[in-house]
This record gives sequence, C-alpha cells and structure tokens, in this order.
Amino acid sequence: MMSALTMSFVERVNGLVSGLTKQAIAAFILLFAMALPVHAVGNVPQDNAAKMISALSDTLIKALNDQRDELEGNPEKIKAFAKTYVLPYVDTPKMARYVMGRYWRTTTEAQQAAFEQEFTTMLMRSYSQSLLKLSITSVTVKPEVVEKPGRVTVASEVTQADGNKTDVIYRAYLDKDSGLWMVYDVSVEGISMLLNYRTTYNSEFSKGSVDGVIQDMREQNQAFNSAS
Repeated sequence: MMSALTMSFVERVNGLVSGLTKQAIAAFILLFAMALPVHAVGNVPQDNAAKMISALSDTLIKALNDQRDELEGNPEKIKAFAKTYVLPYVDTPKMARYVMGRYWRTTTEAQQAAFEQEFTTMLMRSYSQSLLKLSITSVTVKPEVVEKPGRVTVASEVTQADGNKTDVIYRAYLDKDSGLWMVYDVSVEGISMLLNYRTTYNSEFSKGSVDGVIQDMREQNQAFNSAS
C-alpha cells in the first residue's frame, strides 16, 4: 500500500515531463515538507516570504553540492541535513491536518502525533535518493503575491545544469505568534503536493483505519529510522 502512497506525487509530476529530472526536482521541493521544532539556519530571513525562499534555495543548493558525497547512502546524515537546512521553515502540524482532512477531527492526539512523525519520515525516505541526483544551477524567485492578509504565493523557476527549467510555486502564511513566514504547500508544474497527498491518504483511510495506515507507514520507515 505505501509504495503507491509514496510514489503518487512523483509519478504525477513525472507524467508532465520526461524522466528523472522532474522526480529529482520534486525531491528538492518535497524537502520543504519535513518540519520539526528546531532552530533556523542563520542568514535565512523569515520576515519576508520571497526573501526566505530565495535565501533558503541558495543555501540548500550550496550545502547539497558541498555534502553530496557524505549524504549518499547515509540516512542519518540525510536526516541531519534536513533538520538543519529545511525543517525550521515549514509548519508540519498544519500540513498533517490538511493531509488527513476530515479524519484529523476524529483521531486522538496520539494518532495525530504518530501520523505527523511517520509522514515526515516517509518524505525523507522516499525522496532522499532522488535529491542527491539533482544538479541545480540556479533558482529565480519572483516577488510574492498576496492571496489575502497573512497568506502569499511565491513563484520560482528552477534551472538545472542541462538547461531544463521547472516552475515551482510556494504557499506561505505569516505565523501571528512568531511573526515568521512558514511554508505550508508547494506546487510543481501546477501540481499541489498537499492536495495530492490528501487525496491519496484519504483514499487509504477510507479502505481501512487510521491506525492501520500509520502502522504501514511505520513499517516502511523502520529501516530509515534505525539509522538515527
């Protein structure tokens, strides 16, 4: 079951264009879906959404190129990389609530926490290898567009070494408590990550149970977790 879940988003992205290029781009973007309460990396501002995306993209590209050999085949270092360079800028609880949809309201706090944890690990596990195949030369970030007060979209164009370009749109909101902008969704070539996962997981929840889906996720993530 989980192989279908984890591949759903990548397969749809790959269907738009050819080959590994878009799968790897999706891996780069999906790192924004892995968040834990850790301290942000210096020099990445969060008082402006477009500046945050631009600075974080530059930081990620450089760090990935510098650490590629160390990360290859090393789940522990991949997770440490994500926690350092990505996780502070995304609201995982918000994303998990959306992905679970109506099932969130009928689950316990323990189930909600378990889903958040396994969903985050699944993303790291599923896309880490594709991430390491990236060869990005630049990311051009456009000015943010206000959807409504406190919510914006930030469009960008990712260019690879072979000249291929991919349109990526980030959605962010202003956290009222911290005053910081946080990413909560990413669209690659018009495909929303959150919407895709919500559709896929809701289908699986309807076929069985929330506990059953979480257990399947946990079993698939076991080997990756053992590297921690």
